Amino acid sequence: MNTAPVFDNSFLPPMTSVLNSDHWGTVMNLYDEKKYKESIHGVLEYIQKGLSEKSVDADKNEYVFPHGSIVVSLKIKDDRLFIEAPFLKIPAKYLIPLMRQVAELNFGTLVLAQIVLEGNDIYFRYDAPLELCEPYKIYRVIEEICIQADANDDTFIEKFGAQRFAEMQIEHFTAEENDLAWAKFQEYLQNALDYYNYFQSKRWDAYGWDAFFLSFTRIDYFMRPQGVLKSEVEKAVKDLNSSASPNERVNKAYRAAEKLLKMEKEKFIESIYRSKQFISEKPTLDVAGIHNYLNKYHNTGKNEMNKRDYIGASLTMLTGMYGLLYYYVIPETSYNMIIQGLEKAGSKSWGDAASSLWATFGEIMHQDQRSANRYGYRDI
Repeated sequence: MNTAPVFDNSFLPPMTSVLNSDHWGTVMNLYDEKKYKESIHGVLEYIQKGLSEKSVDADKNEYVFPHGSIVVSLKIKDDRLFIEAPFLKIPAKYLIPLMRQVAELNFGTLVLAQIVLEGNDIYFRYDAPLELCEPYKIYRVIEEICIQADANDDTFIEKFGAQRFAEMQIEHFTAEENDLAWAKFQEYLQNALDYYNYFQSKRWDAYGWDAFFLSFTRIDYFMRPQGVLKSEVEKAVKDLNSSASPNERVNKAYRAAEKLLKMEKEKFIESIYRSKQFISEKPTLDVAGIHNYLNKYHNTGKNEMNKRDYIGASLTMLTGMYGLLYYYVIPETSYNMIIQGLEKAGSKSWGDAASSLWATFGEIMHQDQRSANRYGYRDI
């Protein structure tokens, strides 16, 4: 407990941003000029260059894109845009309890799209006249459907016995990768409990939050969980950042870590795989956005370094860096700075780790936007 957490470089490639940001002005101009169909094509070009050419018909009115466990279709017909994603088939005996969950999504989570029931099947849907399909709204509809479908399908399947419409288009990890991910999953959770108990024994209660946040975000970085495990990790992080009292938040995190440690390996392996993504599940930050996100960690870390509180400074900077990787997709140069910084500080004494992390923060906070570059393209 006298050293900073070890850093393990993930065997997965960095998450990528393929947004064609330079095209957004063209998209808005098309809409302002009342070229509504062309502006829909423009939104697809914004999501990824060349996407508007991947229609399933010659007139570029219909598109079908896989995203994780669902398939999203866009169709332009009779001056209207229809967006649909078949979600799940519901066994009749679970129809009422599952629809209660669906109602909570429709009235509490979804802003633009809606989940509808047809027979025992549920769909994500949205439609509107083309003239009302403002580009930003359409992008948000697609994003909302993709993210909410990914966030809820496995939970509904596990709780209510729902079934998918089709087989997921995924690539399973190798047996070696499964074993490595499983070992690190258990290690990170146990680390959190060990650090927490150590901090409690020293009456350093404030550090408990950091121990659990680092555990959950290290899991996300190293193996990028999907399915039920992803939902559990996201809920644990969300609870840590809730408005509840500090003790209640940390106690929930402790219980979440204990629960995850009891997960069977077979169930764990069901939640780790690679899948095709139509739209990025995380927003993209440029260098200015990175500076803004890390600024509070930089200021807090500076105060802690001045007080020679090296444990506090190390935890502050580690949570800032892992948090950045957890919440956002960032430029490659910034990503490399963070990974190299985490690697240098890993397993060092708290004092050496704090000095190393402080140097990394200095490099990141002085990075110029012009020196940053974006990632390449991912497969669609």
